[in-house]
Amino acid sequence: MNNQIETSKKALVLGAGGFIGSHMVTFLKKNNYWVKAADLKYPSFSNSNADEFIIGDLKSRNFCENLFIDDKKNESIIFDEIYQFAADMGGAGYVHTGDNDANVVHNSALINLNIVDLSVKNKAKKIFYSSSACVYGVEDCKEERAYPANPDGEYGWEKLFSERLYLTYNRNHNLDVRVARLHNIFGPKGSWNDG
Repeated sequence: MNNQIETSKKALVLGAGGFIGSHMVTFLKKNNYWVKAADLKYPSFSNSNADEFIIGDLKSRNFCENLFIDDKKNESIIFDEIYQFAADMGGAGYVHTGDNDANVVHNSALINLNIVDLSVKNKAKKIFYSSSACVYGVEDCKEERAYPANPDGEYGWEKLFSERLYLTYNRNHNLDVRVARLHNIFGPKGSWNDG
């Protein structure tokens, strides 16, 4: 097991304490990855299967820099894959009242600015960014309706901004980027009442 980090594909899962992130950790472990996970909290409804789970704030550049270090060897980890699910998101009641708009935009943008930049600096091979159907207007979610932009709130604007951020790093720094716009995700170990 000590050599697993050297012999397996290495993945970093951000937002691993949330519903989608915790399921991604489980999926990656079932596929023999060595997984480092990070979030503000541990998963609420199950233990994490991650090889390392680090509690901390992804808004902190210093915290994010340390995610790319193997503490045992004091050397950089080059991740084969990074999964970015972290966001300032507390459910529809949090993101759609307007009361938290500044925090939603500032905090999530800061997380993504840290992660995309450090992914390039640390030579990550691939990164997946979890966007949202909130980038679409309220009327409908047809792909051709994504532009001109008319997101249904500030959470959607931030997600659209971060999509563009990751795609520019793809163009300018050859970072292999994938973006998915997720909508109404549910399943086992999910919460019914808090987003």
